[in-house]
Amino acid sequence: MSKLTKGIILIVTLGLPVSIYLFLQAFGENMYALPLYPETSYSSADCGTLTVDYTVSKLTCDSTDVVVLGDQQTYLFHFPDPSKTDIAGEMNEMRRLVEETKPLDYRLITMSNEKQVDKWDKLAASQAETRYWVVTSACAGSMEQLMNCQLLLSQATLETVGSESRMVLVDKVGRIRGFYASAEKGEIDRLLVELDVLMQEK
Repeated sequence: MSKLTKGIILIVTLGLPVSIYLFLQAFGENMYALPLYPETSYSSADCGTLTVDYTVSKLTCDSTDVVVLGDQQTYLFHFPDPSKTDIAGEMNEMRRLVEETKPLDYRLITMSNEKQVDKWDKLAASQAETRYWVVTSACAGSMEQLMNCQLLLSQATLETVGSESRMVLVDKVGRIRGFYASAEKGEIDRLLVELDVLMQEK
């Protein structure tokens, strides 16, 4: 095989992958999209009928509005597990979430029970310069209906959700886009990626 032939083969072998990469960088489009919940319409005795175009505009407890979602604002709702006494690990993951999403514009709302609310409030206050983070126990006595029927946590399919602390991601038009276990490092890693993807949606 001549040197010229070897040179051509080498150029093609090295040049083709580089050309494909540059083409995809210039003209490719990231098609990864977050799901919309509920994925299908369904009915339940506790929640009634929910259709695929369901949106969240406000959260209520005992007929009282506890959160009214702002127009064109992304929300992340956090429900710490009320049965946990040691929440240091979860607090570390939530601190990491806030610190790694400083440039992103979203609202984080922790809805805690009365026993834990002071600890979460102190953590949120320590992050006040970087994130709009609200902690409340306003719904502590009747959280299940809010979580399962208004934020559809009963539809979460994650094995890690179970009785663990939970999070729900809601987009700018009130559509539910994801469920996460806030005490799990892998789940927070996934949330970081998906939150960034959501922020880039048009």
